[in-house]
Amino acid sequence: MEPYLDAIKEIKELANAEEIHRVDDVSIYLERFTELDLIATGIYAEVYEMPGEPDKVVKLCNSKIDGYYLFARWCMRPENQDNPHVPTIHREDTVELSSGRVVRFYVMERLEDISDDGTEPTRPSHFHDYDFGKLWGTLRTMTLPFADPKKPFNDQVQTADEFVEQIQEPRSHFYMSTDERKPVVIDDQIIDDHEELLKTLFDVLSFVDEHGVMDLHGGNYMLRGDTIVITDPISHKYPS
Repeated sequence: MEPYLDAIKEIKELANAEEIHRVDDVSIYLERFTELDLIATGIYAEVYEMPGEPDKVVKLCNSKIDGYYLFARWCMRPENQDNPHVPTIHREDTVELSSGRVVRFYVMERLEDISDDGTEPTRPSHFHDYDFGKLWGTLRTMTLPFADPKKPFNDQVQTADEFVEQIQEPRSHFYMSTDERKPVVIDDQIIDDHEELLKTLFDVLSFVDEHGVMDLHGGNYMLRGDTIVITDPISHKYPS
C-alpha cells in the first residue's frame, strides 16, 4: 500500500502547487514516477496493480460525467460492506486539480474475469456460466429502456418480487438477429441459483435509477471465485 499512499500524497502536493493541471497529467505521473502498473483502461477509468498487493487494484476515475463514485460510496456503506455481490472497496481518495476537475482513486479488491478468455461478454455463451449468461441477456434487455430518465426503473418495478416476475417474462434479447428471435425464458432453477444476486441487483438498480444511467453490459460483472460481483452498474450520472 505504501507506493500508492506515496503517489497520492505527491499528486495532491503537485495539484496544490498547480503543477498538475489536466486529468492526463495524473495518468502520466502514475506511469512515469510510480510503481503502479496500468493493467486496464476504459472510457471512464484506468485500473492499476500495486507491487506487493496481489489482491488489490487501484481504480482511477477520470471522467467528469462518470457516476461510478456514487455506486462506490453505496458499496462502502456499512450495511453493504459484507454483501458478497458488490466489490470490497477499501478506501477512496480524491484530488482536485488546478482546473477544478476532481479525480477519484479507489483501492479495491482484485476480481477475476467472468468470461473464459478475459474479453467482454456480449452473448450468453461468452460467460463462464451459461445459465448466468442467459440471465444477463434478459437483464440487459429488460433494463435498456431505463436509460431514458423519462422511464424510471422505480416507477416500473416496486419490489424485488416484481423484479423477478419481470425477469421471468419470455422476451427476445437485444443482441438477437431477426432470424433468432425465439423468446428466452428464465426458469425457476436459474432464479433460485441466483436469488441473492438478484436481490442485490434490485437494490443497486433502485439506487442507480435516482442518480444516473444504469449499465449492465457484460463487462460490468466479475467473479470472486464462483461468486458473481456487480462491479459498475452506472455509466454517466445525471446533472445535479
